[in-house]
Parts: sequence; structure tokens; C-alpha cells
Amino acid sequence: MAKLAICGGEPLVKEPLGVSWPIYGEEERQALLEVLDSGKWWFGGWGWDYTHESYWQSKVGQFERAFADFQGAKYGVAVCNGTVAIEAALKAVGVEAGDEVILPAATFIASATAILQVNAIPIFVDIDPRNYTIDPKAVEAAITPRTRAVLPVDVGGMPCDMDALNEIAEKHGIYIVSDCAHSHGSQWKGKGTGAVSHMGTFSFQMGKTLTCGEGGMILTNDDELYEKAFAYHHIGRLPGRGFYEHYLPGTNLRMTEWQAAIGLAQLKRFPEQIQIRERNSNYLIELLKDIEGVEPIYRDLRVTRWCFYYWHFKFIADRWDGVSRDKFLEALSAEGIPCWTGHIEPLYRMPLFTEASFGRTGCPLKCPLYGKEMDYTKLYLPVIERVAKEEACALPHYLFLGPSSDMEKIAEAILKIWKNREELRER
Repeated sequence: MAKLAICGGEPLVKEPLGVSWPIYGEEERQALLEVLDSGKWWFGGWGWDYTHESYWQSKVGQFERAFADFQGAKYGVAVCNGTVAIEAALKAVGVEAGDEVILPAATFIASATAILQVNAIPIFVDIDPRNYTIDPKAVEAAITPRTRAVLPVDVGGMPCDMDALNEIAEKHGIYIVSDCAHSHGSQWKGKGTGAVSHMGTFSFQMGKTLTCGEGGMILTNDDELYEKAFAYHHIGRLPGRGFYEHYLPGTNLRMTEWQAAIGLAQLKRFPEQIQIRERNSNYLIELLKDIEGVEPIYRDLRVTRWCFYYWHFKFIADRWDGVSRDKFLEALSAEGIPCWTGHIEPLYRMPLFTEASFGRTGCPLKCPLYGKEMDYTKLYLPVIERVAKEEACALPHYLFLGPSSDMEKIAEAILKIWKNREELRER
């Protein structure tokens, strides 16, 4: 008789693991009612910029301060989603038409399209095979006179090597704008992500570990960059100036009071959730040590806290006697464990880039200010190609918010597949 569920056997897990996401309750209801009853549904109802004392009574102002403090940054600018957070941050550091921005090929598409939206050129580089974050050596090799910024991505929530990246930025006179959409709560050497680079951007989209449905945040410790980011998200208004005076070509990227109210309530829950995830993930690591076919990704000692959006681990292909990573993931799902690869597929393989779908003019790739040929079909980055094809596995963060016994079920399911890999291979 078949033992594996994928082959017709009984699945190991028959009830959902972890928790239903998002978690919410009376705190969120009360916060939304406060906004409703106030009659001030945008921060401008309190004060139209942060130089007004009343601005900090708004939910947006409170959320900006609370989240910046939590991550260890001086300033926060709340925006309507994580993608436009990247766009505004890139504009704030001076990225313009004809500039290049270096980023890892392993990330969600928004990291790249945000660069395109500010008329700059995405320059994809390879990843560190140990933990799938951007490879600093590849970054330095890709720098040209047109490089204006680097956009490292804390893929899955794992912080990048910020020491190496900041050193490269200082050496070459460029900016680091960190895409921290996955790494709320993560820390590099005791300081929160987004606060250890020139600017950092976050997403509060529905699935994120800190969510208000949609929303985003820009963090920085730099006074000038803060003012510029605020202006770009607030239709070009400069703080302390007249409401109908517009100084920069900004747009309306403002977060609503409703989103900020949810964000504040969720932030109160966040520290406990971080502790539960860390405790459970450490337990799962211990449980997986005796299974030869898988192993966790590398965690640098300087990563003092890893609050992950998804938990990456490695499928060691040459130990599975011909079973592929994709077949393993299919079998794990059949056993009742939700799993996938994470955002690890090379972005330069997306139709957007292979078909050069950039509209009538072809800009920004064909912008005369760039003046170079860019053909993404010629790009091949060996590490990400291998990792995407045969190695990367990921478990969603909400699986790690349940009891420790859930970790035992995950490990047991993986062990079951490992012991019956011959059955899986023959299928």
C-alpha cells in the first residue's frame, strides 16, 4: 500500500497548522471606530505636515513614530503600499532617467518595477548561495558610472550583509535603499532593518508579518532624505510651507487614517508574534538536523533577529536518489504542509523583461539619457538559476505562530517523504 499521500496514502496532517492570518480582534475594531468617530479620515484633518503639533495626534503620525521607533530609525513616512515606498525613496536619493539601480534577481517583481517607474534601469545581480540574499561581490562588480543606488532585498525576511553593502556604497558614492518588505522586526547587529541603510522601505500588504491590508513605510535617519520623501508622497509640499505651495514633482502616496489605525493595533501584537516565530523556527531547525535531505539556510551571526515572511530551507538534490525538488514540494503539500519556493525565480525571465514590454517609446531602456543597449534575454546568473530550479523551499510565516507540536508535524512530514523517497521517485 502507498504510504505517501501524493501516491494515495493517508496525509499526515489533516487540520490546518499555525493560525489563520491575519490575527485581529477588539483592538482593531476600537481603533477603526476612533477614526470613524473623529471625522478626520486623513492625516491632513489633524495637521497637513509634521511641523504641526496636531499632526502627531493623527493615526498616521502615531504609526510613523511607533514603527520607526520599533525598527530603530529616526524618521518614518507612511505611504499607501510598499511599491510606491520604493519609488518615493529612489526619488529622494536622486535616482533619475538614465541611472542604474542594482538589485538581486531573486525578489518580487515590485522591486524591479519600482525602478522602472522612476525611469531608471534595473541591473540584476546574483545571490549568496548560503541564504539567497544579494551577493555584495556581485554588487561591486556591477557598478558603473551610471549606478546611482543599490536596492538590496531582505528576501523572506533575512537581512542582507549590510556591513559589506554600506562599505561599497561609501566607497563608490552611491546610495543604499533597502527593500525590507519581508523583514519587519528583523535586526542586523541589534538594529532593525531599514534603519541600517540610507533608506529602507516596507510593505504592510495583507500577507505580511505586520499588516494593515495595504500600506507601506519609508524609514531613514537622514533629515534631508526624510523631507524629500515626505514631499514626494505629499504632492510636493515641503514641511512648514503653505498648503498650496508645491516644490517637488510629487504625487499622492499618503496612507489613510484607517490603514494606520490597523497598523498601530497590529504593532502591539507584533513583539509576541516575533518571539513565537523565533522559538518555533529554532525548534524546527533542531528537528531537521537528523534528516539528510534538507537543511536550513545560513544565518549570519550578525543577524540578531530574523522575523521572516517565509522560512526558507534547502532541498539537497543530490541526496534524494533522483527525486526532484518540485516533486518533494508537491508531496509535502499533499501531506498537509503548505509550501512553495519563495520569491526566488529569476526576475529577468519574466515576460516583462524577455519581451521588453516597455511601451511605444521603449523607455526607460531606450531612453537617450541611458544610451546603452540592455537585453535581459542574454542574462544568466548561475546561482539563482540553480537555486530556483532545484533547491529553494519555503514555509509561510503563519505556520510558525501555532504550538510547538506543529513543528513536529512539519518535521515528521518531511521525514516521511525522505523515508519513502523511492516510492515518490517511482511515481
